[in-house]
Amino acid sequence: MDEEKKSGLIALIIVLIVFSSLGIIGYKIINKDKYTYTSPAGDKFKVEKLPIGYTIRTYIVDQPYDLRLRNDPKNITNIEIEPNIRDKILDKQTAYFTLKPNLTSVSVLGALEISNMISRRIGIFNKQTLGATTEFANNATDVITCDDVTDQIAVVWLRIGPETRVFSENDCIIVQGTDEWEIIRAADRLTYQILTIMD
Repeated sequence: MDEEKKSGLIALIIVLIVFSSLGIIGYKIINKDKYTYTSPAGDKFKVEKLPIGYTIRTYIVDQPYDLRLRNDPKNITNIEIEPNIRDKILDKQTAYFTLKPNLTSVSVLGALEISNMISRRIGIFNKQTLGATTEFANNATDVITCDDVTDQIAVVWLRIGPETRVFSENDCIIVQGTDEWEIIRAADRLTYQILTIMD
């Protein structure tokens, strides 16, 4: 009888260990594409991988927003960005997003990701956002360069350059990537700063 009790107890312990292990493994599989990002200010944001990009849950004046970007905060921490460059956009009423007309739609995605966050569409910052090119493309597209920055107009130039970074030249914001996919990474880095998710 003692032997039967020992065997039963050992079997029960093995079953508990197996089910606990399966539970832990199942939890990790279900949540493998989710994590909480903590900003430098200590705010927490839920990040979840999607088939294309990520969704980030943020709160602005207690209103939740699920924002979709191509890159998560961890993926772009290495991109250099000028401190408080967000103010050079948000202090203006209108923002033009301009690029060379020979770039593909990949670069346009970068402009759209920033524009969606600050435009009137989502209603967070309610800025007028417009697309443009740096040189003539067609009669329907404005030609806007860094020379067009005013007290009311911000210009964000998305361009290819020697390194991926976000900076300004004479109040013109430069979102630069070593290729067009890097422009999207830099655009996401700027978007995270605008939303104060990253410095």
